Amino acid sequence: MRYDNGVKGAAPHTPWWRIALGLHCAFCILNCPGAALAQTAPPPVVTAVDVQQEGAAVTDPLILSLVQTRTGMPLAMADVRETITHLISLTRYEDVQVYEDPAAGGVRLRYLLVPVHEVDRIEFRGMLGVSEDVLRRAVVSRFGNAPVASRADEVARSLQGVYRERGYTQAAITPRIEIEHRPDRASMVLEIKAGPRATIGQIDVDADDPADRGALANTAIAVGAPYDAVAIETQLEKYQAALRARGYYEARATHNADFVNGGASLHVAIDRGPHVSVAFTGDPLPEADRERLVPIRAEASADEDLLEDSSRAIEDYFHARGYRDATATYTRDESVANELTVRFTVARGPRYVVDGLAVNGAMSIPLIELTPIVRLKTGDVFVQGALDAAVAGIRGLYRARGFTRAMVMPAVAVLPAGDRPAPGDDRHVQVTIGVTEGPRTFVNAVDLRGNMVFSDAELRAPLATLPGKAYSELDVASDRDRIDLQYRNRGYETVAVDPRVMLAEGDTLANVLFAITEGPQVIVDHVIVVGNRRTSLSTIQRELTLRPGEPLGYADRIESQQRLSALGLFRRVNITELTHESESRRDVLVQVEEAPPTTISYGGGLEGQTILRPTGPNGQAEERFELAPRGSFEITRSNLWGKNRSIDLFTRASLKPRDVLTESTAVAEPVTNSSQYGLNEYRVLATYREPKLFNSPADLLATAILDQAKRSSFNFRTREVRGEAGMHLSRYVSVAARYAFQHTKLFDEKFAPDDPVVPLIDRLFPQVRLSKFSNSVIRDSRDDLLDPSRGSFLALNSDVAARGIGSEVGFVKTFAQAFQYYRLPLRRRIILATAQRVGLAHGFPRTVQTTEEDGSVTSQTVQDLPASERFFAGGDTTVRGFSLDRLGTEKTISESGFPTGGNGEIVLNVELRIDAAKGLAGVTFLDAGNIFPNASDLDVTDLRPAAGFGVHYRSPVGPIRVELGFNLAPRVLVPGTREKRMVLHISLGQAF
Repeated sequence: MRYDNGVKGAAPHTPWWRIALGLHCAFCILNCPGAALAQTAPPPVVTAVDVQQEGAAVTDPLILSLVQTRTGMPLAMADVRETITHLISLTRYEDVQVYEDPAAGGVRLRYLLVPVHEVDRIEFRGMLGVSEDVLRRAVVSRFGNAPVASRADEVARSLQGVYRERGYTQAAITPRIEIEHRPDRASMVLEIKAGPRATIGQIDVDADDPADRGALANTAIAVGAPYDAVAIETQLEKYQAALRARGYYEARATHNADFVNGGASLHVAIDRGPHVSVAFTGDPLPEADRERLVPIRAEASADEDLLEDSSRAIEDYFHARGYRDATATYTRDESVANELTVRFTVARGPRYVVDGLAVNGAMSIPLIELTPIVRLKTGDVFVQGALDAAVAGIRGLYRARGFTRAMVMPAVAVLPAGDRPAPGDDRHVQVTIGVTEGPRTFVNAVDLRGNMVFSDAELRAPLATLPGKAYSELDVASDRDRIDLQYRNRGYETVAVDPRVMLAEGDTLANVLFAITEGPQVIVDHVIVVGNRRTSLSTIQRELTLRPGEPLGYADRIESQQRLSALGLFRRVNITELTHESESRRDVLVQVEEAPPTTISYGGGLEGQTILRPTGPNGQAEERFELAPRGSFEITRSNLWGKNRSIDLFTRASLKPRDVLTESTAVAEPVTNSSQYGLNEYRVLATYREPKLFNSPADLLATAILDQAKRSSFNFRTREVRGEAGMHLSRYVSVAARYAFQHTKLFDEKFAPDDPVVPLIDRLFPQVRLSKFSNSVIRDSRDDLLDPSRGSFLALNSDVAARGIGSEVGFVKTFAQAFQYYRLPLRRRIILATAQRVGLAHGFPRTVQTTEEDGSVTSQTVQDLPASERFFAGGDTTVRGFSLDRLGTEKTISESGFPTGGNGEIVLNVELRIDAAKGLAGVTFLDAGNIFPNASDLDVTDLRPAAGFGVHYRSPVGPIRVELGFNLAPRVLVPGTREKRMVLHISLGQAF
């Protein structure tokens, strides 16, 4: 006996729900005349269940989990129907057939699955005539990258049009589908015989103006040339654009062709339309605004709808500037042959200025609370829209405070012109907003009715409507939504919450009742995942909060979709519900479309900053502004082995000079400086990411780094490997722990080895090996990582290096930073940003023995940090009145003027970011900070101040900053050289 879904041979693109409608056909045997007799006997027992696909047994756990018939259980037709529904829901199969074979002790069920062979490749074969790229673009633009097999004939017909446009009127296109197995795929093959191509036999141009008859002259469109509709259309569009540029805004140029005996007779029609000119009379309208308000040129049209819209735009323009009586009418003058003059007559009338503003009747709400709502002020131009917004705002505030019958009525009185002289045609108005408060309503009682699933206490906890509180319609509506959401999150999708309000005692008391109709609870039956080719099922299931047997909650559905999208593995994620025979149970279908596993990105830029160069006498430091081009390249391979693992290679290089100081034999010039331009600063970063390490919330990052960087006082090259594990403790808080092993080599040092300010460790360990453990705690609540306007960023980092774990020197280092962002309550976007950074470090003592030239051994004790680990400050991200790394004290600046860094750092910043024109913002800042030789030397009274201003541009890749910083208290830290007072910075990204 066989049961099937009644839709064998269905097209692969048929929706699953349409296929499911035919399931009743599979079991019509139950309705046959003998069915009643058969049902009197007990159902047979299922002795075995086999699931096969194209002759092979199916072992996929997902498929087997959807089979509801179980070995040892009685055969139930409902289980068979449900199994077919589940399998068809996967959209993998175009047919599911079920066979019942007699067996000892019962029956054996066989499910035969007929897979959908999706088209994943399009091939063009034969004498194409047209390039394959053109054909492929035509197919993809209309049918997508993978058209379904059933649309093969449509694809062929569509290509027939492409060939006809290029003169191939006899092209023969034969489509066929070539099916492949394991994986189940198919190729759409299009056999093409282009045939002969038509040539242009004659060209007729229909145009009123003789000049237009040569529209195709001096082009490739000529008699004897192959017919190509695309090329002809391109030439006509160019000619049409040229006519419109000359004022023929309604010009049209079209063509058609007749194909006879292998040739094409081309007919071209060119209609210039009238020459359109726009004139303005009456009161002046600024030239800069005319094109925007009357876009006849941009729209290439002068129809009535456009002219009416332009008239309203002109009136609105003047209304917003206080001319409330402004009118703009237009006329169309076609008195001259082939000339159309559109004339706008502007009468702006007098400008109205607010002479006084009064709010009367507001007794219960202080005027100080109403003032921010009313944008109109004495001396401002009067704008009716601003007054309407103020009235609506005051009314809403009263309703929110419990004044359910509050009335707010505006009145505008125009003062007589003689009462007060005004410049030009200005008139003064007195604006009065009258408030009739009415009784204030307070909540007397809040009752719940019909709730059986949740207790009263559970439902009342989040409510904003409370006894004794002012009654608010907005609060009641919000509470209704809160109760509704609470039920939907528990799977009660048909819940109905009806708020009922009864006013009493002269509308001063409100009794609020929430009547709840709970409805049935919906439970998840199966979670079906489709579309994942590379991504493992376990990776997807780990992110899902919807699970079989649990309520089908709204919040769980949204969270599941967000978590899957956040993986970055999918182009599209869609979670839908599938109907079930039982109303209380639903299947959840998770459809994913995987993104390409490999992404490549690259970029370039220009970095400008003031840096120290050894260009002074004897290699003394001088501040120079330099521009350095830079570029980057990154390639990422995601979803390794289907487990959301990824590997990333990032490279960055900057073209900068390399300053080399050498001793000279000349007495007058003991030190010479040579500059070698090249890729002297680069970074190569390879990262492997393992998410959810050992099924924990932590992610693992393994990183290898090759880094060469250019500092003010030295260059260094680092080779490093490190491992890091991090996790989010909450939405805002994350922690991380890492281990790093690195080799760092200093070269091109720009200070003398015997300089007393230079730490001993730099002379003894020009190449140092470090082994260190680090940890960090971060709280990040910023609303935008690139350009935040609200929130804060708090971070605490600590490092420990010790000889016991393989480091040549030991130290402990802590760096704390806190950034805060506030948006000021003003119409213009103004951001107040503040930053505080403190660094403390302490080196562990180590005795180093060195052998002198005479063979003697000298013991020396070092207790400093290596140069690559010390703190430096000054530049575009710290204290902007100083060049890069230039900030410091007498004990951290060498005799030649180059900084040596220190073990203590304090940097404080405050900044105002003020939006100006579109994409531009002005900034003003005040910075202070300093670098100290030891952590114990930190002194807040010795902070170096700086101030400045700049311009920010919001580019697609982040803010581009141009800032000018001023050193407010220049010092002479190097004998004979005073610090530079002004420093220019150009960089990408915010300072903090």
